[in-house]
Amino acid sequence: MQKLPIRRSKAPRRRRMAVTAVSGIAAGCTVLCPAPIALARPATTTAPVPTALTAPSQAPAEDAARDDESVRTVTDGDTLWSMAEEVYGSGARWPDLYRASRDGIEKAARSHGLPSGGGGHWIFAGTAIRTPAPAAKTQAPAVKTQAPATKAQDPATKTRTPATADPHLTRFERQLAQAGYTSQSGSEAVFDLDRRYCEGTLFSGMWPNPQSPYIVSNLPEVPGQTANTNPPVTWRLREDEAVVLIGTTPPPEAYFSFDLTMVRGSLHTGPVLWPAVGDPVNRGTVKTAGPTPFGQPFALVMTGHERTRAEVHEMLAASGLGGAINDATVPPAMFRLGLGEDADQFLLGIRTAAPEPGFEKALDAYRDAPPLQILRVRPKGASADQTKPVYAPAPLPVPRLRTAGTGATELDLNPSLQELRQRIIDAHPGFEARDVVTERGFEQSYPGLQSNKVIDPPTPGIGALSNDADDPLSPSFSLPDGSFVVAYGTNHVATRQASYSSISLYADEEAAVSVTAKNHRDLRGTARDYLPGSPDADKLYAWTFSRAGDAGPTGPHVTELPSASTDFCAQYGAERPVDMSRMQAVARAYMQPETLTHPALSSLLLDRLLVFTPKPKSK
Repeated sequence: MQKLPIRRSKAPRRRRMAVTAVSGIAAGCTVLCPAPIALARPATTTAPVPTALTAPSQAPAEDAARDDESVRTVTDGDTLWSMAEEVYGSGARWPDLYRASRDGIEKAARSHGLPSGGGGHWIFAGTAIRTPAPAAKTQAPAVKTQAPATKAQDPATKTRTPATADPHLTRFERQLAQAGYTSQSGSEAVFDLDRRYCEGTLFSGMWPNPQSPYIVSNLPEVPGQTANTNPPVTWRLREDEAVVLIGTTPPPEAYFSFDLTMVRGSLHTGPVLWPAVGDPVNRGTVKTAGPTPFGQPFALVMTGHERTRAEVHEMLAASGLGGAINDATVPPAMFRLGLGEDADQFLLGIRTAAPEPGFEKALDAYRDAPPLQILRVRPKGASADQTKPVYAPAPLPVPRLRTAGTGATELDLNPSLQELRQRIIDAHPGFEARDVVTERGFEQSYPGLQSNKVIDPPTPGIGALSNDADDPLSPSFSLPDGSFVVAYGTNHVATRQASYSSISLYADEEAAVSVTAKNHRDLRGTARDYLPGSPDADKLYAWTFSRAGDAGPTGPHVTELPSASTDFCAQYGAERPVDMSRMQAVARAYMQPETLTHPALSSLLLDRLLVFTPKPKSK
């Protein structure tokens, strides 16, 4: 049985998978890991721009080292991450090793029957790896900035500056100055919703994913604007302004996205309206300046103004990111741009979920110090008033959304799912079982925006809902000490309806704070506990969350929950009450591989729960 203590404020690191490399090893993965196609770039990806960060190495890796570098030979157990830690003191520098050794890595991959080295994801014993000497740091030109006023006093937001200056950012800031643009810099940090709720900052935890803490952008206000409702995480956007994110994409993982949303209302008092602004840029659609979606330079441009976007694109291209520019359009037809009281406010959240084996530490490091820089940029006018547009209106149209659904469904698995339900009940004869079925808990973003749906627990409306996801939510149910709940359903990744899926438990329908979660990798094969001979078992799952102790089920697929009397907020040194006896479940399904957006809800078998309580003792 896996015992679950009350969750720490920082997401726990998963234990690194132990493997024995036979023919070769990846940057954290053996060749026995998922097939290369799982990490391949889409066929339509723009070729990398030949900048200093993406230029091919000058000689094959097997050649003698240049004066400013040495050569190390890959041995079993090595990864590019571990080698970069040894050489530079930071595993996040692994792309430097790949760029310097690209020819040798790719040659070795082809000799082992792979189409490529996956951008450094596969390396093989015996390959020579160049280790360039660390480059001298460059000093970025001074730019006019305004730091968020609350950053220093905010213990719930952990902010660190990336260790080295991004040359693309330095060039872009130079281009801005030459073009007569004003810029203000913001920051990136993990936003702990549970802590924020316990400390009284948020009206609700709003069902955060405990396995995927959100990185949120913090932006300063434009001098003279109407104050933002939720500074610095929400911000208004002048009609001819753009917000630009420059940096490096996350390391290899099942899913990541850069998700622009609108937030109307107070996160402190609630309720709020929180729809997505179009489709997010995700691991299947992102354009980067490298051969994979992972660990590569990129830029994201958020604006509703056609001329501003065109000029920002030109400046980014001149900075070496021409093939790595992604757009998040804020269409004025749907959203109210401006810096006045009636203008909408926006939030950029970054989701990162389920690192590939061997990249757990890399993802922890990415979250701890995101290698990202966000800026708000706007044309500078003759007036000292920066709140008024300089350019004439040039609204961008509402972009097309990616189409959900392929016509394929999980519904043929329903007989096996019903058999699984009965086997679970039969396995626990000393307990009474009660069915709980998840249901659509959140409206889709644009319908929710038009009908002004709001989050107002216990009846949720539109939440922090990505267009990439379906998030069925269960009704609230009682789970007292001595009882347990078995979540079961289809593994949506195994059925190819999702790239990432999970089942999460939350306490208190009004607080909606996270207790625990299991993702598709954790759930793989668990239905065989009840259906050992079924050909459909590996497409299903069953996981137990227990408060029954030794009187209840035990085993590797059981998580022991904190007692119903646990003081949830004590872990944060806070006293806000949370009713731990009342639970809800959220079943997430992110990004169908074929459509690169959310699965059609009609194609999914909804996840289910069986709540078990002890049968009354007979007299």
